[in-house]
Amino acid sequence: MAIKTIYIARHGYRSNWLPQGPYPPPPTGVNSDVPLAEHGVKQAKELAHYIMSIDNQPELLFSSPFYRCLETSQPIADLLELPIYVERGIGEWYKPDRDVIPEPASFAVLNNFFPGKLSPDWDATVIPSDKGETEQDIFNRCREFLPKFVARVESEFPDVETILLVTHAATKIALGMNLLGFDNCREPLDADGTILRSGSCSLDKFELIAGGDKIEDLQKVPFASRKWHLTMNGNTEFLSNGEEMHWDFQYGFEAGSDADIRARKLMAEKDAQNITDANAAALPNATRPVTDTDRYEHVYFSVDIPGKNAKRSSEIEPNATLQYSGLETNAPLVKIGENFYEGSWQKLVGTELVFPDAAAVKTESETNEDDESLPNENVDEGQERESSADGTEPKAEKIYRITDKLVLEQIRPL
Repeated sequence: MAIKTIYIARHGYRSNWLPQGPYPPPPTGVNSDVPLAEHGVKQAKELAHYIMSIDNQPELLFSSPFYRCLETSQPIADLLELPIYVERGIGEWYKPDRDVIPEPASFAVLNNFFPGKLSPDWDATVIPSDKGETEQDIFNRCREFLPKFVARVESEFPDVETILLVTHAATKIALGMNLLGFDNCREPLDADGTILRSGSCSLDKFELIAGGDKIEDLQKVPFASRKWHLTMNGNTEFLSNGEEMHWDFQYGFEAGSDADIRARKLMAEKDAQNITDANAAALPNATRPVTDTDRYEHVYFSVDIPGKNAKRSSEIEPNATLQYSGLETNAPLVKIGENFYEGSWQKLVGTELVFPDAAAVKTESETNEDDESLPNENVDEGQERESSADGTEPKAEKIYRITDKLVLEQIRPL
């Protein structure tokens, strides 16, 4: 009988993701092998109860050998009364330029932490490189792993049709993209740009498409020829806080790394400031503090991105994210996709942006009330037109003249 349903889950919320320490050391003594936070343990229990509530429950449970995945697997194993099979082939992704490529703890060590939970009757199908992996390497690892792994499961557990893998964000995506027949980890799933979601404790479900064949006959079909359908993408509906800590390959940082957490913290601080600014803008005019946004709605500047070919303009991928820091300084930092840049301000002449119907038409009394205008280093605002002689208001148009550009130079991530 063939495997016809594969669930893939990411581990729960890690302890080093908490905004404040102290952070517990790795229980196994392995570099970066951090435990779940209390919140992550709660997520794991919520995931377990959700799996317990569905009709098509996993019959086998496989986990990455890293502590956080085994912690996430334990409540599921308890509720479903299943042993946990430790599988190195679905272990974490570590980049080659990392200072330390963690080697997971041995079965004997892990068994001390999860006594009676781990099955000794399973060896690694594939072992990740101890020198680290590129993005293509993790994809290729999963491409090698899946057919070997499924063949073993179907041989050793011929009556099993549904399995669950508990793994990490990058591995979860690489496994899913292989099952769906893609050639890399980044390609969108459809024309709408859908990607595999991978929040903490999120759950994917892949179902085998039988076509005209009976499921039991598909065991004879080579794995590469089998077709899978994604019927659950990063499901977190069962989690109290919904999706948290989503990661994908566009993000650039290693999932859960210190750089990842620093970047998320900066983004959270920026979001909090944006919320504060939005709340201030919503106050009545009598109580709202006067800010530059009362006079200027936007600031525009040109960005020059270095290209490999001086004769061609450099292009940004449509799905690339853009982050920036320190625009008020002489050397802002910019991240576009996975690339980091340091910028320098230079003057730009002759570039304008015109927004029809964007400017408010001032009355004469309103114009007289404006005693002064605020300066803007980056934009010269166009004039706003007065009412015409026949009393009708002409179409107002706002013109922004871009006077500055930011020239970027690529740097290595810190």
